[in-house]
Amino acid sequence: MKDRLTPRERFGLLVIDEPQDRVPVFPLVTAHAARVAGIPVRDYYTDGAAMARSQLVAQEMYGTDFISFFSEVGLIAEALGSQFEYPEDDLPLLTKPKWRELVEPDAAEVDPLGGGRLRLYLDAVAYAYEARGDTVPILAYVPAPFTTAQQLVDQEAFLLGLLTEPERVKALLAYATRSVIRFCRAIIGAGGLPILVDPLASGSVISAEHYREFALPFQAEVIRYLHRYDLDIVLHICGDTNSIINLMPESGADLLSIDRIEMGDAVAGAGDRCRIIGNYDTSAILLSDPATIEREVAELVAAGEKCPKGFVAATGCEVPVDTPPENVRSFVRAAKQAGFNSDFGRRRRP
Repeated sequence: MKDRLTPRERFGLLVIDEPQDRVPVFPLVTAHAARVAGIPVRDYYTDGAAMARSQLVAQEMYGTDFISFFSEVGLIAEALGSQFEYPEDDLPLLTKPKWRELVEPDAAEVDPLGGGRLRLYLDAVAYAYEARGDTVPILAYVPAPFTTAQQLVDQEAFLLGLLTEPERVKALLAYATRSVIRFCRAIIGAGGLPILVDPLASGSVISAEHYREFALPFQAEVIRYLHRYDLDIVLHICGDTNSIINLMPESGADLLSIDRIEMGDAVAGAGDRCRIIGNYDTSAILLSDPATIEREVAELVAAGEKCPKGFVAATGCEVPVDTPPENVRSFVRAAKQAGFNSDFGRRRRP
């Protein structure tokens, strides 16, 4: 069951609807890479070179098919004026949003090259692309407009505004969208593929009606822009997506990364329009034993391979920072074995 393709070749075949040698494998290793590299989590998200080296170590150690950069969803909001604190061994925490209530937004847009954590992400992407971009896709998670907007204003005021001040919310979303697009453009220039991540738009937070009105149009605006570059775009929404799985393809995303939904329901709701990425339980990869993980991942792959458009074996959300490395290895090993395509490369007889 030796690999016949590089991860980049495998992903390239997936997005043009051609068979691969096996299912692509993508446990969402983000800040967990800091543990693998033996550095504090704060060093990971405040030093671009450290972030890149950690990801390169993790990708080589686990044999995954992607390198993925992400820390938390406040990245763009911080660049626009929200304030965060940086614990030594935990992810950044929002301490003060830019606004306490819904207001008329100013004219600010982020400058990805102007310093701060946006610049260090670009440095990390460029470092990883130089080291491994010819063989491994370099992914960079970008907080979507709806999630970014919730990091710019008091969350209670924002969510109440969906009901009482919808036009002000939409003005804030348009404000966030401009900076999201600007950051995505810089990521592409550095050699990365932007992934739009919108966890605060999940059914765990808002209704399907609010998703359709407030989150979906701005996801679609960003994805339309990214399609100008002839890129295949991933939309990741963690949490419960049962109520919106049939709506998510309307964003224009080529691949949907999903979390708390049965794989069969995800395939039925969107699998004829989008490739599905997912969705092993992150609590299970943290707490289960390797044998259980291998059995459950094999079952997941069997269900996911029924997706007509294609499937990537992944966790539903980020691999927890303190996940035992053997558990991640078990996930990767089981997914590769279960997703092996024995017919790949065989010449068909006339």
